[in-house]
Amino acid sequence: MKNTTAGLLAGATFVAGAGAGLATMAFTDAPLPLQPKAEGWDKVDQVRQLIETHSLKDISEEDLLTGALDGMTAALDDPYSDFLDAEETSQFTDSIESSFEGIGATLEKKGEDILIVAPIKGAPAEAAGLRAGDVITAIDGESIEGMAVEEAVQLIRGEKGTVVTLTIRRGGQEADYEITRDTIPIETVNSEVKEQDGQKIGYIEVTQFSEPTADEFLEQLETLESEDIDSLIIDVRGNPGGLLPAVIEMTEGFVPTNKPVVQIENADGERESQSGRAREAKPYDLFVLTDEGSASASEILAGALKEGAGATIIGNKTFGKGVVQTAFDLEDGSNLKLTTSKWLTPDGNWINEKGIEPDVEVNQPDYFGVNRILADTDSLKVGDYGEAVSNLHTVLSGIGYEPGGQQGYYGDTMARAVSDFQADNNLPEDGVVNEATASALESRLLEVIQDEANDAQLNRALEEAAK
Repeated sequence: MKNTTAGLLAGATFVAGAGAGLATMAFTDAPLPLQPKAEGWDKVDQVRQLIETHSLKDISEEDLLTGALDGMTAALDDPYSDFLDAEETSQFTDSIESSFEGIGATLEKKGEDILIVAPIKGAPAEAAGLRAGDVITAIDGESIEGMAVEEAVQLIRGEKGTVVTLTIRRGGQEADYEITRDTIPIETVNSEVKEQDGQKIGYIEVTQFSEPTADEFLEQLETLESEDIDSLIIDVRGNPGGLLPAVIEMTEGFVPTNKPVVQIENADGERESQSGRAREAKPYDLFVLTDEGSASASEILAGALKEGAGATIIGNKTFGKGVVQTAFDLEDGSNLKLTTSKWLTPDGNWINEKGIEPDVEVNQPDYFGVNRILADTDSLKVGDYGEAVSNLHTVLSGIGYEPGGQQGYYGDTMARAVSDFQADNNLPEDGVVNEATASALESRLLEVIQDEANDAQLNRALEEAAK
């Protein structure tokens, strides 16, 4: 990155562990224009000198400057405009160019909450059971109320092999998740040919839009097309965004020349657009899988393919980030990200805070979003009732042990189901859910969730593609 970084940002989303804001961005070498100091700014310097001379509290000049810069962006009342210091800027660059160490989850500041937009597939955050929409309330036991997302990321990031404990609020309950940090490789495209009712269906999963993504996507698409696929499914579930040139390069081959891939509108209402380059439609049907973790560049792709190439959207409504930011690199290596425009779909729809509705809505089974079993208690046994028992009921049903009875009451049938599970997993058969049994139940549930046979959204997409 040189002087300015122009790009689309779906909010200030950050990769926990990399400390980096994932954005739909394009890099330029345009110089940063500096204007003469406006009237009244001498007051800022006067306040600085007074603080340094008279304040009871000792504070460095660097901290004062950072506070002033943070205050300017805060005055915008815009959660997507913020100042990054040199270290945070460097981490951002690393996150879109190479691997990084952390837990592998994208964070977003929404109102007063810091929530998880999406865990990266296969990363420690996913393995620990974190889900899109989870709200982080504490890090290593310390409340993060009022904290900026950048600060939270700094606390979560760390060296491979170290542990961080996140307190997560989900469905009104809080639970602690111990996560061991690891190296998060940026492998953004995976593909294969799936068979369904005698049809050959190409499947491409895109986990993030980084520098190599477009080349990887187009190469794997060419391989799939060489196998004479009948349909193509592009899966951007849990994909928090990435680089603007990548998503344009990936989609323009599907969108005809008379349609824009995306439109950018500035504060004056002036629009610029990037047109497609497809001279004829693809010889196969096109489907896009989305969920609430599909944000920013994922939404550009979904919108472009839906309105520009007739794709069918399957799954859940997307995250809903349609604002545009420009990232300006400052002389000391720090960075200012500023909301400057908004992006619109080919037909001119603005999806900000709305998301893109699926053509075919498919919800995952209830157990995909269940909370920790022992979220607020040490154990569960016959006679207990409440939300924790309800969670246990959902988990047992999901892994094939019928709990019976009422959803929120721990009865004899549930105890027998727990005992059966304990017997199958070499645990004491007492029908009581302690930490060991809860951990085994949750590990088994994760295996069920990761089994494609239980992926209702993917299976529905395969069914639709095979029609």
